[in-house]
Amino acid sequence: MISAFSRAALLSALLLVAAGSAAAQTIPALPPATPAPAPVTPTEPAPVEPAPVDPTPVPDPAPSEPAPVSPAPTPPAPTTPVPAPPKPTTPAPAPKPHKNTAPLLITVEAQWPALVNGKKTLVPFSRTLTIPGPRAEALRARGTITASLDADLSAFLAALPLAAQDARFEQGEGWEGWAVVQRNGLKVDAAATRQNVLAALKDPRSVKAKVVVSGQVAPGRTLNYFSSRGLTAHLGSGVTNYYGSSAARMTNIHTGAANFRDRLFEGKAFSFNQMIGPISTRSGYVTGLVISGERTANGVGGGICQVSTTVFRTLYSAGLPVLERRNHSYQVHYYDPQGLDATIYQPSQDLRFANDTGGALWFQADWDDKEARLSVHVFGKPRDFTVELGTPRTLRSTPAPKDRLIQDATLPAGQRKQVDWAAPGAIIEVTRKFVRDGKTFKQDTLRSDYRPWPNIFLVGTKS
Repeated sequence: MISAFSRAALLSALLLVAAGSAAAQTIPALPPATPAPAPVTPTEPAPVEPAPVDPTPVPDPAPSEPAPVSPAPTPPAPTTPVPAPPKPTTPAPAPKPHKNTAPLLITVEAQWPALVNGKKTLVPFSRTLTIPGPRAEALRARGTITASLDADLSAFLAALPLAAQDARFEQGEGWEGWAVVQRNGLKVDAAATRQNVLAALKDPRSVKAKVVVSGQVAPGRTLNYFSSRGLTAHLGSGVTNYYGSSAARMTNIHTGAANFRDRLFEGKAFSFNQMIGPISTRSGYVTGLVISGERTANGVGGGICQVSTTVFRTLYSAGLPVLERRNHSYQVHYYDPQGLDATIYQPSQDLRFANDTGGALWFQADWDDKEARLSVHVFGKPRDFTVELGTPRTLRSTPAPKDRLIQDATLPAGQRKQVDWAAPGAIIEVTRKFVRDGKTFKQDTLRSDYRPWPNIFLVGTKS
């Protein structure tokens, strides 16, 4: 940059050159140059006033001289932004507590020893007390075990299988077919269980509390009772219906069937009469209707043939050889389908089978009076074949005769009471096949001959 003083000196030199070229011309003296102002820092150059110049035109400087450079514009000084004043903030609402409306499940889980297909294993047991959602929500809000909840919990714990049950065959609870299950008694820690329930009530997200099982107690009859005897396979079952039976008849059915409820047989020849013992009032039997000769009459043990028929179906379906069996005189409606019944009459008439299984037999009997159903099952050593029973076939049928009236002095005169119902006579056959590897290797046929039977009415003569 050229200072003001240098510019004045340059102008003076140019004027002297011009004066030399024009002789005798008088040029007035130039006013003294104005002293240059003190230098300023480059960052903030101060504006400079130009020196006064004579109005005489001055020629342009020589081309070799650089043109004066205008000062560069000074960039504006950086400014610090001023923050805006903070806006007033509204405090965020407090989070709402979690509302749990789900039911509360108080659950006990255990495992019991079992024999499945002859192999020892464990099968699950579980039971749950469900507290409905609205009640559970109220209990969670209180966070305590109320008196009513404590009563329900106590009743639930008391109903658990705390007492051990002897091992026996069971069907259809998490396994296929039949298995021996040893239902041990559960030792329940009630105090620890209540602590679990209380913790679940206080946890806003909990829906389950566990019953604390501290141990198990084994029964007297364990799995070893069956495994040591080779009793691991289901051999056969028989079922009959006794709908419409009198109270006396049902009592005799229960008494007779109890002899096959969890009963071991180890002989070579099975006898029904030996299994049940004497039929008498001392044994728990009562008077009921029995078939006697040409009519149905009162006798001790009426209804026992419901048990003998059911046992016959059990052992016949198991494939045991029949040694002695007699069908009823006529078709009894309790024993549908016909052709698979067996009557007994002590001491002359028995039901007998040969035990060719090579081991012991285990019987289990169950009855349900609401469904009027009696079931008998037999178990033993596994066999390498299965037994298939064909549908009974009626070969010949005879119409029932006319009604029969029998006088009875125990009934008021003129009163009539039906004691038998008409049934046609028939010859019925059932075929039993023994199958191994899908092929029948043996079969036999059971034949039943029923006489036609009339409606029988007792007619009162008592005056």
